[in-house]
Amino acid sequence: MISDLRRDLLVTTALNPVPALVERALSLATELNASFFPRNGLSMPRLFEANPDARRVLVVRADRLTLRDPADNELFYHPNLSFLRLGNLLRGGNDLLPEAADLRPGDSVLDATLGYAAEAILCAHVVGPSGEVHGVEAVPELGVLVREGLQTVTTDLIPLNEAMRRIRVVHMGHHLDYLRACPDDRYDVLCFDPFFERVLEGSEHMMEPLRRFGDTSPLLPETIAEARRVARRRIVVKAPRSSSVLADLGFTETVGSRKGRVVYGIVCRDRD
Repeated sequence: MISDLRRDLLVTTALNPVPALVERALSLATELNASFFPRNGLSMPRLFEANPDARRVLVVRADRLTLRDPADNELFYHPNLSFLRLGNLLRGGNDLLPEAADLRPGDSVLDATLGYAAEAILCAHVVGPSGEVHGVEAVPELGVLVREGLQTVTTDLIPLNEAMRRIRVVHMGHHLDYLRACPDDRYDVLCFDPFFERVLEGSEHMMEPLRRFGDTSPLLPETIAEARRVARRRIVVKAPRSSSVLADLGFTETVGSRKGRVVYGIVCRDRD
């Protein structure tokens, strides 16, 4: 019913859509329980004026999906830091995530805070084609945008493209809901990379666009309790070195570089 549709979200198309774009936008509007609003040549400011309750618009374009808000902020999918981090791994460098998660070929991994999927991409590369990497994104429209980008964006780094294609977005809603529905020991490794309380200096241009559209809620103790049931081998949470969030959640073991600004809190289930 129309009364049940989300009022904060609209789905529309590029200014001059072909029928296939309209069909795609209608399908996504149904999936997101949002209204489809025909563009009819309207600029973004005029579109928001015509829909005063809308706080964001998912725009279906021929080349990609974008999210827009009334302040004219825009978000589209790109591999973000995973391009640099995976490139470093391929050149023989180190990355803290595979070490902290003790990733192995064939592992099953859940990235419970998907975002740009940078951590999930690294996991998918390390576990390889015989493994599986699933993602959960709390904000459905962001999950749709990332799901589409993982399957369509192509870079000059072939192993990155291959890793992106192997990731499955399995739930668009709060990770706690998904975890509660999971059987015991469903995944080898569970990863959490929640938004930091403050963006680290120097990464504002990469993270601020995502923060505007993502869920910045902190991890809950209930989430870690469920993760202990669902993770067969290891739970990993990324946090700033200066934060107390890991201690507050009961993590006593961390992995980090000597001068690094972030650390990974770990729970080793096989040592419980």
